[in-house]
Amino acid sequence: MAKVSLIVPVYNEERFLNACLESLINQTLKDIEIIAINDGSTDNSLDVMERFAEKHKGQIKIIDSVNGGAGSARNKGLDIATGEFIKFVDADDYLKLDILETMYTIAKENKVKLVRGNLQTIVGPLKMKDACTWSGLQGNQVVDVRENKDYIVQEVIGIGNKLISRELLGDMRFPEHTKWEDLAVMPVVVASSEKLFHMDEPVYNYRVNMNTTITDFIKKIPNILDIIRCLEALEKNMESRGLSEEYKSQIESLYVMHTLFRVENAMMWVNFPFEKKQIVINSLINLLDLKHPNWKNDRMVEQYKKVNPLFGFDIGRLDHYTKGYSPIEDKEEIEQNIRRAFR
Repeated sequence: MAKVSLIVPVYNEERFLNACLESLINQTLKDIEIIAINDGSTDNSLDVMERFAEKHKGQIKIIDSVNGGAGSARNKGLDIATGEFIKFVDADDYLKLDILETMYTIAKENKVKLVRGNLQTIVGPLKMKDACTWSGLQGNQVVDVRENKDYIVQEVIGIGNKLISRELLGDMRFPEHTKWEDLAVMPVVVASSEKLFHMDEPVYNYRVNMNTTITDFIKKIPNILDIIRCLEALEKNMESRGLSEEYKSQIESLYVMHTLFRVENAMMWVNFPFEKKQIVINSLINLLDLKHPNWKNDRMVEQYKKVNPLFGFDIGRLDHYTKGYSPIEDKEEIEQNIRRAFR
C-alpha cells in the first residue's frame, strides 16, 4: 500500500499536463502512486500521458475512459487507489516538490485524517497567495470540527488543497456528469474528520487560464440546476454518515449560500438577456423559498457579507431582478422555467 495515491483527471490539458505530472513524479515523498484518468480528451492529452508512463515505467497508472466529467474520473481513480491517503490534482495544476511529504508528516504526527492548506493562484506570470477559508483561523493548528461546526461552511469546497485519508472517504463518491461536484462530498468529509490540521500556508498551485476559464464559465450557464442536484447529494451524504442533525444549521447554510453564489453568477452573465436573467434568478430564489423559507436571515450569509463585501453588494441588488416575482409551489415547474430560459 502506498502512502499517498495521487488522482489526476485529465480532459484536454496537453499544454500543462507534463508539468503537472513532473511535479508529482519528483515529489520528495517516494512511496506514492499516480493514477491519471483520461476523461475522453479530444486533444493529445492521452499521448502525453502514455509518453510520460513510458519514461517512468511502473510509476503511473493510466485509465482511458469516455468523457464523464471530473467527478466520474475521480471515482474511477478512487476505485483502484491503494494509498493510505488520497490527493486530488487537476491536470493543469501542480505541486511544490516537498508538499506531499510535509502534509503526510503533519497528518501522522497530529493523528488526523485530513490536512488542508491554502492555494497559490497562478495567472500567467503572476502568483497570488490565497486564504481558502473565512474562518478567521491564523497559523497552523489542529481544528476540532465538532466544536467548530461552522468550519464545514467556511472551508473552501474544492479538493485540491486537501490530503484526505482513504478511510475517511470510504465508499463516498462524487456525483457524475455534473458541475460543482465537490460540494456534494467535501463538507461531508470535513465533518466526518472530527478533527483536522489547518495549514495556513499554500499547498497547491492552482493555474487559471483566463481564456478557458471564461469559456468554461459560459458552458456552465445552462447547467445551473446542477447546483440543486449537488446540494441534494450533499444532504443525502450527510444523512448516510449520521451527521444530518448535528450539522443541521450548517447544511442549511451551505444550501442557501451556494444557491446565492449561482444567483450572483447569473447577475454577471454577459450577452444574456435581462428578462432571461430574471427568470433564472427568480426561479433560484423560488427554490430557496420552498426549501428554506427563512433563508434571508441565515447567519452564515451575514458573516460572509462581512468577509466579502462584493457578495453583500450583489445580494443587495436582488430587488432589481426580482420585481414582479410570483412564487410557484411546484419544484418541477420552477426547474422547467429555468430550462426554458436557455432555449
